[in-house]
Amino acid sequence: MSNSNSGVFYVAAGKKYIDEACDSARSLKKINPSIKISLACNQDPDDKDLFDRIIPVDEQVTCRNEGLLFKVKHLYFLSPYEKTIFADTDTYFASDCESGFDILEYFDLALVPAPVDTYYPILESGKKIPCKPLNTGVIFYRKNEANDSLFKEWINLYTSKLSSNSNLRESDQTSFAEVLLYSSSRMYPLPNEWNARFCFINAFAEPVKILHGYSRNIENIANLINLNANNHRVWIPHLKKCIVFKPYTWKHYLGPLLIKLGIIKKRMG
Repeated sequence: MSNSNSGVFYVAAGKKYIDEACDSARSLKKINPSIKISLACNQDPDDKDLFDRIIPVDEQVTCRNEGLLFKVKHLYFLSPYEKTIFADTDTYFASDCESGFDILEYFDLALVPAPVDTYYPILESGKKIPCKPLNTGVIFYRKNEANDSLFKEWINLYTSKLSSNSNLRESDQTSFAEVLLYSSSRMYPLPNEWNARFCFINAFAEPVKILHGYSRNIENIANLINLNANNHRVWIPHLKKCIVFKPYTWKHYLGPLLIKLGIIKKRMG
């Protein structure tokens, strides 16, 4: 496959999230003006010109879990592309992302681990598997038989869980981890640069491509994170700054520096 049939895909239900998708698409257009962008949504966006395709979905969403299920049901099968970067609406594109499609020449899908999700997959026997859930807010995937099966199973499992418990606390990510255990899809673990959850401490070695999360100052945060984009650095959200280190030595300095800054306390004894 070439990159000729590739693009970025959003799924949004309700005006709030559709507006967010428009904001994200604007940031993407600034970085990659020729990239294809599509949106699946249950009402028309205010700025239709941002998207190459708008795919209407006649379905209403009334709560968080219904919104997650809306995403899970449509993010794969409604994508018009052979190779897709799916992005949640609360994303901001900070640097060139088109090289990501090349990953899909070798892998079926690629995701970043979820930093704080502790709802680990559980087998039917009740055994918990210590596989860190993956963040499903940014997913690289290509259309093929293995992924057809994977995403269908994900829909079925998450639908079944919500049918049994409409107040389910775990997100869609646990169900994805559970079906991935038995999938034949080849998954590549993306580095943090492709899905930077900037509300947490993160280490970066290259320019951050996609920021993921809410902030009124998202553009400023992108500039701060990528100020020394080709250096090894650690983003400290509480300080709103990156600390730059020499390769392979930053771990020896980070602890003392965090103690000096008062972020962590020195262990006694």
